[in-house]
Amino acid sequence: MSGGLFDPMTPPERTSMAWERTAFSGMVVGLLMTRVGATVHLALGVVGIVQVCASAALLVWTGRRYRTLHGRLRAGEPATHPSAVAAVGIGTTVATALATGLAVVSAAVG
Repeated sequence: MSGGLFDPMTPPERTSMAWERTAFSGMVVGLLMTRVGATVHLALGVVGIVQVCASAALLVWTGRRYRTLHGRLRAGEPATHPSAVAAVGIGTTVATALATGLAVVSAAVG
């Protein structure tokens, strides 16, 4: 470990590799869905193609995000932007409230 708290090969590297594995797995699943969809149902094939494209976009985003994060850490800046932390917290709270409200309404109706 050199230069303080930042070790360039730990959390950002592991996180990036985990997202890359997720993207590759998504591509494999999408290709399998496309293959099966070619013989079973056209809609499944279309969903498979969308899955492959979304996973490819995730792979590209992962590389860019890693480079950005690594640069920020090297410069001594924080890894997360304070606004991003607040947005995730608010988004999670709103999504939880909506899901809870939907569950209550569903239970009351039926």
